[in-house]
Amino acid sequence: MKELIAQILMSINCLQVSPKNPFSYASGLKGPIYCDNRKALSHVLERKKIVEGLLQQIKDSGVKFDSVCGLATAGIPHAAWVAEKLDLPMIYVRGKAKEHGKKNQIEGDFKAGDKVILIEDLVNQGSSLRTAVEALQGAGLEPQACFCIVNYEMKAVNEMLPKLGISLYSLTDFTTILRVAKNTLNLTDKDLQTLKNWHDDPKAWSPA
Repeated sequence: MKELIAQILMSINCLQVSPKNPFSYASGLKGPIYCDNRKALSHVLERKKIVEGLLQQIKDSGVKFDSVCGLATAGIPHAAWVAEKLDLPMIYVRGKAKEHGKKNQIEGDFKAGDKVILIEDLVNQGSSLRTAVEALQGAGLEPQACFCIVNYEMKAVNEMLPKLGISLYSLTDFTTILRVAKNTLNLTDKDLQTLKNWHDDPKAWSPA
């Protein structure tokens, strides 16, 4: 499954590697890799494979939950498809509360004590995931696990998960992407080393 999803993402140009001109992330850090999973929304067969993968992983996990929560914005459509297939309610959570209207951070109907799973497209440093979990917990909800398309397998995230009290599942990950990208994207050994250096210490990394 992990290699298949990595290949799918590369086949529709979701994945970009740019060692010399790094990308800026939501965390404020920069890195040589960018995975734009939003592109999958426009590709019917590929997005079906992704949703099927999420559904299978949710089933295999054995996690019990009452509703599905999408992380704004890229996690929302996948959460909607998953919730539809499971015949379950769906909500979504923003990075911060709206500044107008009801000033909601969480949209949709829910009640305190509801167990929820989160759907996210990408987990990098985990800042968006942490914000979402804390918002849900603050509203009385009980986040159980996060299911994402891509996990960059960062040390900071591994350390954060026990503190948040949730599990993280992914359809593919950095290790698999690196292996598949070597041939699919014709990466040089230098490119691969740059990616590994960034992954080992993203805060200290800078382009060569």
